[in-house]
Amino acid sequence: MSQNVPYKTIPNGWYVVSTSDELKKREIKSLRYFGRDLVLYRDNNNQARLVDAYCPHMGAHFGDGKIIKNELVCPFHGFAFDGTGRCTRTPYPTKRPPQRAKLTTYPIREQNGLILAYYDAIGADPHWNVPALDMNKWRPFTFHDWVFRGHPQETGENSVDLGHFGAVHSYASAIAVKPLAIQGQTLKSGYAVKRSLDWIYLPGLNAELRFEADVHGLGYSLVRAGVAAVGLHVRLLVLSTPIEVDRLHLRIACSVKDHPIPGLTRLVHKIALRSYAHDVSQDIPMWKSKIYIEKPLLAEGDGPIIQYRKWVQQFYPQTC
Repeated sequence: MSQNVPYKTIPNGWYVVSTSDELKKREIKSLRYFGRDLVLYRDNNNQARLVDAYCPHMGAHFGDGKIIKNELVCPFHGFAFDGTGRCTRTPYPTKRPPQRAKLTTYPIREQNGLILAYYDAIGADPHWNVPALDMNKWRPFTFHDWVFRGHPQETGENSVDLGHFGAVHSYASAIAVKPLAIQGQTLKSGYAVKRSLDWIYLPGLNAELRFEADVHGLGYSLVRAGVAAVGLHVRLLVLSTPIEVDRLHLRIACSVKDHPIPGLTRLVHKIALRSYAHDVSQDIPMWKSKIYIEKPLLAEGDGPIIQYRKWVQQFYPQTC
């Protein structure tokens, strides 16, 4: 791979293009991801679909179209396309569509309140999936997001960059508690830090906060966090979706395990998301302004960054 590839190439993989709540039945949304104009819609069966935005007939934008009989209908000439992208009919007397009239479609998975789309530079089908979570006894995810100059390889690298926890977040004693494990498209790591509990209104107290990160490609990371001292269990998501090769839509999400006192669960959930958003906002200035150094001059204590960078190469087009 050539130098600075992460700022020249969008990696293949699963990316969040919307939350489920953001897309109503028969709604069409115009999006910009993967360096492309797209439309996301729900058909009459409540199935989410993602396609390229422009009609192959004469270039109209489907953002102004309609959903009729489960089909996406062009606003300009009324050509209709089914969920596979095939043009099924025209409004002309013969109704016969052009033989090659077909939309580019993207594989979709909807789970845990997220709509994920699979991007591949050459349009290959996915050969792996992001596992769904069992949300029994867990609060639904709540979200926060930003748009900035960045790349999903950079945000994912935080899961193995132990050195930044002290400098950026003022955590103490960041240590690995599990060896790095790679299982195909999934990278797993575990680490612990010492931090103040003032974020849950326990000023003056410090506790060990443990993280277990499951990184599924470069668009979806699940982080299980816990403070054993206070019985706190949190799930955090890092959802990085490229708009362009060097522009990123970063969503984060937070869920907490139910507590016997519902009001306390809601309060902890709100506080946890706010604290998580605060911590991520401390990283963003670095992501926005840094450059990618292919061969960093690493020091003892940095974490398994080289292993991570070898793992991520599988998500780039082989021509890199």
